[in-house]
Amino acid sequence: MSQNEWERPIPHWSNDPFAGKHTVHGLASDEVRSSIHKYVRLGNAEQAILAALEMARTDAEHEAEMWRRLQVLAAEDIGMGDPASIAIVKSLHDSANDTEPGSYDRLVFAAQAAGYLARTIKDPINGELMQLALHRDTAPTIPDVALCIHTRRGQEMGQTMYDWFATGTKIEPEVVDRDVGPRDELLAMYLELDPPEDPVSPHDTP
Repeated sequence: MSQNEWERPIPHWSNDPFAGKHTVHGLASDEVRSSIHKYVRLGNAEQAILAALEMARTDAEHEAEMWRRLQVLAAEDIGMGDPASIAIVKSLHDSANDTEPGSYDRLVFAAQAAGYLARTIKDPINGELMQLALHRDTAPTIPDVALCIHTRRGQEMGQTMYDWFATGTKIEPEVVDRDVGPRDELLAMYLELDPPEDPVSPHDTP
């Protein structure tokens, strides 16, 4: 696809409900919202907190947008650097909702969320992979192990519960030195309950 054919995946600013609006200190609302993202990404906790407070102190609509952006940041930019950040921001948001609108206590939770995200380690790999997939309109590859007893094709191929457990439940990365005793017992059980015509060892599967 040529650059001239590419349609931007975001609406024009004229369709942005925050474009043209202003915050409590007279700043452009869409610029303050954008600043939250940039300061969190750059690890500038002080400015991230100021930007979040600017949105939170303006009105309920701006406050709600501030929380939406922080939750997206937790998933998109913090990502695998601190997967718990999504739950932490959600918990802080819920706690804020338990306080009076416009109160000092309510702002504490916004500041905590913005400062936390700015300071935490970031690994946006999953969000980047998502963007590549969307831009390329990429479909997933169906691996052979997906054709197991839980699918129509797998059943038509004669797949059994043993086949599924021996090959389709392989996990990576796996915790070091995990106890595989229960897995070995289940393999033996499925081999007896639903044996394949040609049993294979789970260790034979790449």
